[in-house]
Amino acid sequence: MKLLRQLSVAALGLFALQAAQSKNLIVYFTVPESVATEKLDGVSGASVIIKDNERLGSAEYLAKEVQKTAGGDLFRLETVQAYPTVHQQLLDFAQEEQRKNIRPALKAKPNLNGYETIFVAYPIWWYKLPMPLYSLFEQVDFSGKNIVPLVTHGGSRLSGTDRDIAQLQPKATVKDGFEYYLYKTTGADSTMEQKLADWLVRQGYAK
Repeated sequence: MKLLRQLSVAALGLFALQAAQSKNLIVYFTVPESVATEKLDGVSGASVIIKDNERLGSAEYLAKEVQKTAGGDLFRLETVQAYPTVHQQLLDFAQEEQRKNIRPALKAKPNLNGYETIFVAYPIWWYKLPMPLYSLFEQVDFSGKNIVPLVTHGGSRLSGTDRDIAQLQPKATVKDGFEYYLYKTTGADSTMEQKLADWLVRQGYAK
């Protein structure tokens, strides 16, 4: 009887460990722009979404929608130096960072212990990963983890950033990614939300 209890406790401990290891982490990098109107004159949508009167960065919007369907903990990736929030200034700043190949200092780095799948949400800037994502993938070890890219873009889709992540993290498994086209509006997109939820179910990420 005592041995049976010991085995039961061990089994419960193993189950708890497996449950902890299967948890999702949702890392997102976002720069919500200062947009006062519903419509934009830019060639692509702004990086801010208004939902239920809450102002969200576009990648944050994706991250929170993932959390609804797949579950998991949220981690916002932030840089020590703040980014401009005016559309053109942000574009120019991001382009200059790329030109100089800058790795921005991060305020904090995510702790990946206990997580199996890491969703990473980010915008496409000038057809590439934002430079803070290079800081993340060069400074944090994702070995043995599943990485799921989630991108917001103005027409370039994933733009090969999934392959870039695979090169930066060769010991991780980069899964198929999800891309969201930003329309010239700051409103939430119920069609996208359903599309994302369905995609997460098909990929086996639904909780």
